[in-house]
Amino acid sequence: MTEKIQPEFSLFIAVSDVPPSGREVRFEADEASRQRLAERFDIVELTRLVGTAQVRPYRKEGLTLECRFEADLAQSCVVTLEPVSEHVSEEFRQRYLPEKAIERAAREVPGAEREIAIDIEAEDAPEPLEDGGINIGEAVAERLALAMNPYPRKPGVNFETQPEEEDDASEDKPNPFAVLEKLKKNY
Repeated sequence: MTEKIQPEFSLFIAVSDVPPSGREVRFEADEASRQRLAERFDIVELTRLVGTAQVRPYRKEGLTLECRFEADLAQSCVVTLEPVSEHVSEEFRQRYLPEKAIERAAREVPGAEREIAIDIEAEDAPEPLEDGGINIGEAVAERLALAMNPYPRKPGVNFETQPEEEDDASEDKPNPFAVLEKLKKNY
């Protein structure tokens, strides 16, 4: 049996802890969680991660998570490797159901095994519940990873290639087809 990995930022809410009217959860990642997330994402630092989550029941067995968060972080510039500050502000919605309910719904769709239709306007498919609930912290961490600039660059810095030296350009490079021509003549 594989060992379950503990998330760097954990905020677990069980389905049984959410009343029919829903539950609001305000969160702020502590320094240790921010440091572990910075290591996970290979960034210089994560100085702030705060937000609000609204959790409501979904289809009797599941939950809907509507979340808004903000983060301040620093990444290494892809050109100079100097720290680049970034502010991330995101909101998202995700639905969760027990794994058996997701499997049951997939079997009920005719032709689901033969054809996949993608509608970019449709909402995301439900994620499976884990241990009877959801981990808001991990959901936020995943969305933060997607929202960060994949190629951070200091303002005004451009990537410039070094021009070839004249000595390198003037060298006669062997023609690869000349070798083939010699082989052809030998046969």
